[in-house]
Amino acid sequence: MTRSPGTLFSILFALALLALPVQASEPTEGIDYIVLPQPVPTRVADGQVEVVELFWYGCPHCYHFEPHLKAWKDAKPEHVEFRYLPAVFNDLWALHARVFYAFEHMGVFDQLHAPFFHAIHAQGRRMADERSILRFVEREGVDPAAFREAMVSDEVTARVREAIQKTRDYRIEGVPSVVVDGRYLVTATMAGGFENKVRVIEHLVEKAGTEATATR
Repeated sequence: MTRSPGTLFSILFALALLALPVQASEPTEGIDYIVLPQPVPTRVADGQVEVVELFWYGCPHCYHFEPHLKAWKDAKPEHVEFRYLPAVFNDLWALHARVFYAFEHMGVFDQLHAPFFHAIHAQGRRMADERSILRFVEREGVDPAAFREAMVSDEVTARVREAIQKTRDYRIEGVPSVVVDGRYLVTATMAGGFENKVRVIEHLVEKAGTEATATR
C-alpha cells in the first residue's frame, strides 16, 4: 500500500513521540505518601533531613526492599541522615529489636544485619527464640555470651522501649514504612514498587529541604 507523504510524516511523528522518555508524575499526597497529623521530633542538626525506615527482620517485604534502600543510602546527599528503627508490634518483633540494638551495641551491625535477614528469608530460619539467635551469632564469629549480655543490657532494653513508643508515634500499621523529616510517611502499601518508593523518598527529602530553607 502506498501512503502519501503527509501520512508518512504523521506516522513518523507519532513514533517519535512514543520514543520520548516518559516523565514520571510528581508523588501525590494521600496516594504516594501521607502527612503525619502530629510531627515527630527528629534527631538531626539544622540543615539536615532525617530519613527513618521502620522495619522488621521477619518481614519479607523489608528483606526485598533492603537492597534498594541500601543503594539509595550509599548514594544519598550528605545533608540526609538515615537510620533504621525496628518496629515493635508484639513479643517476636521486640526480640528482633533487641537483636538489632545488640548488633549496634557490639559494633557488629555492618557484619550481621544482612546475614540475619538472609538467615530468616533465604535459609528459612525463624530466629524466634534466644537459642537460635545465639547459635546464629556464634556461627558468624561473635561471642554468644557477650551477645546475650548485650541483648538484655539496660541500654538495649531502653532502646527497645523507645522503639515501641516511636512505632506508635509514627502511626504505622505495617512495614517497611519510611518517615522523612518526622512529617512525611511512606507506608508499606503506598508508592507502588520498591523503585517508586525510593523515588518518593527522594522527592520528600527535596521537599523537606526546600521547606526548611524557605523558613529560615
